[in-house]
Amino acid sequence: MSLGDWNVVKEEATFYLSKLIQIETTTKLQNEMDAILYLAKIAEENGLQTSIQKTAANRGNIIISLKKEYDSPVVLLSHVDVVPANAEDWKVPPFNGEVVNEEMWGRGTIDTKQLTITHLMILILLKRNGIDLKRDIVMVATSDEESGSRYGLLPFIQENPGFFNQTTVFNEGGGFPILIGDRAYYLCETGQKGRAIVKINAKGQTPSNSYLPDQSSLQTILQVIQKLKHIKLNDTIPSSTKTLFETIASEYGHSFSELQLDDFLELVPEYQSLLRAMASTTVTVTKWNGGRKHPILRGEYELHLDCRPVPSISRSEFENWLNTILDGLPVECSIESYTEGFETTLNQSHLALFEKELKKEVPHAKVVPFLSIGGSDSKHVVSYASHIYGYCPMLPDMTFDRVIKMVHGVDERIPLDSFIFGIKNLYRLLVGIGGEEDESNGT
Repeated sequence: MSLGDWNVVKEEATFYLSKLIQIETTTKLQNEMDAILYLAKIAEENGLQTSIQKTAANRGNIIISLKKEYDSPVVLLSHVDVVPANAEDWKVPPFNGEVVNEEMWGRGTIDTKQLTITHLMILILLKRNGIDLKRDIVMVATSDEESGSRYGLLPFIQENPGFFNQTTVFNEGGGFPILIGDRAYYLCETGQKGRAIVKINAKGQTPSNSYLPDQSSLQTILQVIQKLKHIKLNDTIPSSTKTLFETIASEYGHSFSELQLDDFLELVPEYQSLLRAMASTTVTVTKWNGGRKHPILRGEYELHLDCRPVPSISRSEFENWLNTILDGLPVECSIESYTEGFETTLNQSHLALFEKELKKEVPHAKVVPFLSIGGSDSKHVVSYASHIYGYCPMLPDMTFDRVIKMVHGVDERIPLDSFIFGIKNLYRLLVGIGGEEDESNGT
């Protein structure tokens, strides 16, 4: 396709994204069906096949495909629900879908309505250009991802049990670079850390008055925090993280195996906290209750933790770690939820294809696997032996550290040039994965 053709695609995709953002689908509203029906309308107007699954009142999922029948498709996965946004905190209203200085503003421009429209435009372009692929390509847009997928991907899998078996899945989570020296390392998500929500209670007695307080439970909680700071799990660096570190170290003339982790991180001071989080289990205190402001606790103190274990840590190992930390302390501990991390099977030929296509427009780019410190619907797919990639590349100025601040944050936005870059790049990638292009189509 010519530059002029891509400019037309940019205008069309921008229009679709703006309209989708204007359909407010925040988690509290539980009303994604209007967005699903909007996608169906666009798809059907462009000759694509659609199938809608209703999962609850005004909620559901949609499959969009080139053909009615498909077999072991490459799957493009996204979600249309978004987290809430307080308009008073934003410079541009979060649900207006406005373009300001060639940037689309609004909740969902990064997570993940932009990805939904990217996938839809790819199918529209494949249809328009008459591309005949050896592998089918299908997109799935779901509801309820931000709240656990109970009314989204989980019922979809239940109704379509073999859909994700041994296929290739593109989802959210990557395509944003980290810039080190003169190299842009594009992060392709190939795994995720687990997540454990933990509550620790320290018993105490209700103070008779403020002059003679019982501080024993407070002292206990402080001991717990000190132990959390210094005791570490016996983590094994995940394979995707190790590959990333080896790639970066080689650029500095080192072998990662020759370096201690701290020595390696000294090479990249601007990314130390991010890279350390990819290599080891982390613990964050999310809430602390107790004292005079919480009389209902009757002298107790509560500590709430958000723990992110690396994929090699099972629930039983995590429980043993907690028991070691808390041994001898007068506390009660409960793991309120636990999701194990995962790493997908890495297909090196796919990463090579991603990099080859990317270098056509970003010559200094390198595509590297990484372990996400967040979570997505990919965790529900990993058991089906698929290759799962969080990947939709942006231009180099949409760095990971810039993007991560906007995900679930204020002033979420995407430059239109990066938006169309992602559509163009992923379109060409999928043609490469799905089959050979017909040269007569001029794509």
